[in-house]
Amino acid sequence: MAAAAKSISGMFKGTSAYDGKAFKGAAETIRSHSGTNLSSLFEGPVTAAGSKASANIEAERQKFEKLAAELGVYASTLSAAADRSPDVLGPEMRMRPGDAMMGGPLAKKSSAEQDATSMPAEHAFHLMLQTCTSCHAKFRVESE
Repeated sequence: MAAAAKSISGMFKGTSAYDGKAFKGAAETIRSHSGTNLSSLFEGPVTAAGSKASANIEAERQKFEKLAAELGVYASTLSAAADRSPDVLGPEMRMRPGDAMMGGPLAKKSSAEQDATSMPAEHAFHLMLQTCTSCHAKFRVESE
């Protein structure tokens, strides 16, 4: 998922050319690994040797599953945006003034499912990254 997110990031930053098929493929990679597919990877005891998963997943399963589902919603929004813009990353995919995120990665935000369909792809991408950051901050053990 990290490689897919980096691919999309490069297109938004302009460090790589926009390719609608690659953009959609990256979004679909993230979407297919999100939601219940992600949650199912962490069923049962999650604190196995070599795992970066925190025991917080077990303790706060509902929050973990909510973040996993939100990840899928934002990735689906990106996939749909690629369908609408197969040839160019145009202004309709870019954030507009007033779309700025507030509050940081652990802040409460409105419902992903309600808002994702009405936002530009770039905003959905930033919220997706914020979801990743929130999940890692809460449910991933820091490497030494």
